[in-house]
Amino acid sequence: MNSEIVTAVTEWDTVPVGTGYAGLHDLADAEFSGAVTAGDAWGFMLNGRLVGIRDGSLGSFDAAAQTAYEAPTPALPLLYTMQTQDNEKQAEYYTNETAIAEADSTLAGGNFTGYIELSENVLSGDYYIVYYGGRSMSVAFVGNSRQLLTDEEAFDRANDEVGIYDVYAADIDVIDLPEREPTAATPNEQETDTRDTNDGASTTADTSPPTTTDTDPAAGGHRRGAIDIPQAGPADDTTAGDETATDDADAEPTTTADADEDETEPTTTADTDDEKSANAEPSGLTGGIDPTGATAANDDSHEMDQSTVDSNGSTVDAGGAADSTSTADTGSTATPTPADTEAAGTTTTDPEPFEEEAAWRNTTTIPSLDPSDDTADNGSGTRADSAEHSGGGGQQTVTRSDDRVSRKQLQQRLRKAEEVMEKAEQKHRQLAAERDDAREELAVAEERIDELEADLAAAKERIEELEAELDAAASVGGTDAVDSTSTTPSHTMDPASALAGTNLFVRYDSKGEATLADAHDGEASKEDVAANIRLDTHTTFETEELEVDGTPFETFLADRIEVAFAEWLVTDLLFELRATGGTTALSAVADMIPAIDRAELRGTIELGTDEDDEPVEREFDCVVRDKRGKPLCVANFDSAKEPVGAELVEGLIRDGNALRERNDSFAASFAVTSSYFTEDAYEMADDATGSGLFSRSGGKSFVNISRKQGFHLCLVDRIKGGFELQKPEL
Repeated sequence: MNSEIVTAVTEWDTVPVGTGYAGLHDLADAEFSGAVTAGDAWGFMLNGRLVGIRDGSLGSFDAAAQTAYEAPTPALPLLYTMQTQDNEKQAEYYTNETAIAEADSTLAGGNFTGYIELSENVLSGDYYIVYYGGRSMSVAFVGNSRQLLTDEEAFDRANDEVGIYDVYAADIDVIDLPEREPTAATPNEQETDTRDTNDGASTTADTSPPTTTDTDPAAGGHRRGAIDIPQAGPADDTTAGDETATDDADAEPTTTADADEDETEPTTTADTDDEKSANAEPSGLTGGIDPTGATAANDDSHEMDQSTVDSNGSTVDAGGAADSTSTADTGSTATPTPADTEAAGTTTTDPEPFEEEAAWRNTTTIPSLDPSDDTADNGSGTRADSAEHSGGGGQQTVTRSDDRVSRKQLQQRLRKAEEVMEKAEQKHRQLAAERDDAREELAVAEERIDELEADLAAAKERIEELEAELDAAASVGGTDAVDSTSTTPSHTMDPASALAGTNLFVRYDSKGEATLADAHDGEASKEDVAANIRLDTHTTFETEELEVDGTPFETFLADRIEVAFAEWLVTDLLFELRATGGTTALSAVADMIPAIDRAELRGTIELGTDEDDEPVEREFDCVVRDKRGKPLCVANFDSAKEPVGAELVEGLIRDGNALRERNDSFAASFAVTSSYFTEDAYEMADDATGSGLFSRSGGKSFVNISRKQGFHLCLVDRIKGGFELQKPEL
């Protein structure tokens, strides 16, 4: 199985699981969603259904020790099952032409099974929408930390993104678990089986998905975030159909004989009625209010009690006596009250209806949380219809049913309110982080403005001084006399301006001799290349008699760390990668070096436009370009003696993401220090280059932009004059 998926799954929380098929049955009973492994075999489960096995078969789990990993969202095991298949891409769309919401509506309406993937040319993260039979769940992994988003939040973020998304179709085959080992039936179970046989109730496994009403007719769309996959074959445990049969049996009145028997044998003698009463089940097993509603048997038995009183003037039992007395006196059917029942000497166990309701729901899979979906259940629907035509007892049942619905609605509203609050808190934290980032960028910009204003003021002062000297020289015979007697340089320049106007070009004494391309192919040694290569300096200003900070320009430039880094990059780095076997782990860097044409000091790169369509530019201490001027890599330097923290690394990560999005040629960002890096700097680099959930890593220390894009992040120090690559380690 894909190692990246294995890495992602093993980071989930584990749950206890038994061995062999029994362990799988326990996970199925718990409606487990996640992955379970036995040896090399991996199984994926959704809501207790085994939807796929990779690197093995069902037999791999027989009597084997297992480890279960619970998914943070049910969408992931279904997505991984599909991704591990050999799927063919069905379609490709651009979001600005076909919105994700439009495609989602089409796929949902076509009962599509597969997934949508939005990652190409998307800076913020990777987005997925998983479908099964038209129903869908959404997940997203955003930011460098690969934060997991789910459901509506993930879908909304994906729908708002701009990029190219692909549609993949997949096949999901639910795998039957072997039947459980037979166990001895308890007395209660034997009694239940006998009662079900006598009543003639048949129990069948319901293999179809539960009827749901997640679609909002008013909105014309479908709801996302709940997928229930039916069992492929007969289930071992009691199904929803079994529950309906059991509920119908439990709804049998405790004080009258079976309604069907009354219809086929309408004998009204006292002996017959006594026999029926004696054969009726104890009220402790079947009496009370059914949690899902009254049955039609209540109404039929009630009518039977009335006919018995009218014909014989005697009663079958205490409950029948109470009803018949009321009928004889008033001529109408009255609702029995607890007082009436107590007076008649009847003792009826009335279990708490909500406890029965909870037990019933624990054995029934209901994929939707909408209270209106309960009406879709066959059993409860039948009971509700019966309650409309029943007497007083049925009316009590309807009232309690309404009360239960009200409780469910309140619980549903509470859950929705908590979800909304959680989403609001997440949005608040996101906006707060964006605000802090904006403030930091503003502070940096203001500092840069102050520096530029200071440089401008100094330049104006220097211009005024030169103009004064020029005027003085003209008054005594011209500028020639001044030049012949003056001991000051002809002109000076500040370091920032001098570096900004300087480029270093990679040139060869002869292209027929050893070049970097030959070294990359393994056809030239370091000594041969060093004897043929050189760095030529080109400036946008005159360097004759130029001083920078009181130092001749040539001397100033030779001592700069930027120049030393450019020399190390073209003369040493490639051979270090070859010697340590790092050409594979840093393949993009190795392939970049032969293409280097020049190193631009204090270079500027455009990273797009702002909200007002004004260009957004970033300045780097060194920008390495090819012959066409495309950026290959960038570097920022810190020449201070203090250790370097996370600030230098963070800026390269942020700007590198934007730079790689616009330039396929961009391969690496270098953070260079004359001191050393702190723990915070390494942690920042590790977080940015860590293996994401769907990373397509290009090697060591690789920052993923999307599935197919990224760049290497390298930390380099210069302690004693030479450069050493600290991250990644060679």
